[in-house]
Amino acid sequence: MPWARSWWFPMRPDELQRLIDASPVHRALQLRVTSADEKQVWLAGETGREHVGEDGSDYLHGGVIATLLDTTATFALIQATGVDWGTVDLRIDFVRPAPAGPLLANASASHVGRRLGRASAELADPATGRLLASAVGTFVRTAPPSE
Repeated sequence: MPWARSWWFPMRPDELQRLIDASPVHRALQLRVTSADEKQVWLAGETGREHVGEDGSDYLHGGVIATLLDTTATFALIQATGVDWGTVDLRIDFVRPAPAGPLLANASASHVGRRLGRASAELADPATGRLLASAVGTFVRTAPPSE
C-alpha cells in the first residue's frame, strides 16, 4: 500500500501555502499562511455571508469555525513532521460568536508520537485580538514515521 509522501520540514510558509491551496475548502475560506515555525502555524482567513449560520446573521456557522481550527491544528502537525495527519477527535470551545470577515488562527503541536499526535488551536478576531474559539485535537498519521 503506498503511503502519503513526506515533505521536507519544517516547511517555509510558501510551501505550506501550496498545500493549503490544493484544497477547495481551504480556497473557499481564502486561507493564507502568515507565519510558521517548527511546531506552529498561523493562518489568516476571509469569511463572508456564505459562511454565516443563517440568513440575516452576522455570525459564522459553527462548522466553519470547526473547519478553521481543525485545519490549523492539522497544519501544525504537518509542520512538525512533514507528513499528513487525519483528525481522530476534536474538542472545541466556542467562546463568543465569530463575526463573518477576516479571522486569524494559530496552532501548535504539543505531542508528536509514532502514530498519534496532539495539537491545539485558537481562532481570534484580528480587529480586536479577542479569542473566539479554541480547540484541542488528537490526530493519526497517514504515513508511517521515518525510521
